[in-house]
Amino acid sequence: MSETTPPRGIVDRIATFQLFVAMAALIVMGSVTVADVALKYFLGQPIAGAYDLVESLLPVVIFHGLPAALLRRQNIAIDLVDHIAGPRGTRALIGGADLVMLVMLALFAWAMVSPALQAFDYGDRKLELGLPLAVVWAAAFAGILGSALAAFTALLRRPPAKHAA
Repeated sequence: MSETTPPRGIVDRIATFQLFVAMAALIVMGSVTVADVALKYFLGQPIAGAYDLVESLLPVVIFHGLPAALLRRQNIAIDLVDHIAGPRGTRALIGGADLVMLVMLALFAWAMVSPALQAFDYGDRKLELGLPLAVVWAAAFAGILGSALAAFTALLRRPPAKHAA
């Protein structure tokens, strides 16, 4: 799927929605950081909670931006052996990479369960914002779920001809 190709199905629509969520979070992160630095420099008054907000939005940017990249196959690729492997071998390598990504996302989710449950059980909050950490964990898990769905869909899809040649 290229940048001009419309979404093909529900997974593509979910990935596009998650991409917009990630972009909005990134815009907020950048704007708050610039405003915080400018206010600190010019007025000596930084924005209270800016660090907490940027830190809380980082998992949103990462995990919600990933599905679109996975579906569009825009993740980083080093093609050292593609010319040797040929089209069939390259497709196998791409499928293997999709499988590895799916396994890694499952491991990330598994490793996140315990600290998320602790944050929920203890009612942990961000120090300056008072934002419950359970909200941050929920956003991260929603992103990982969408990323895993995209990785699984990418695994089932045949790679575009430009990748397999």
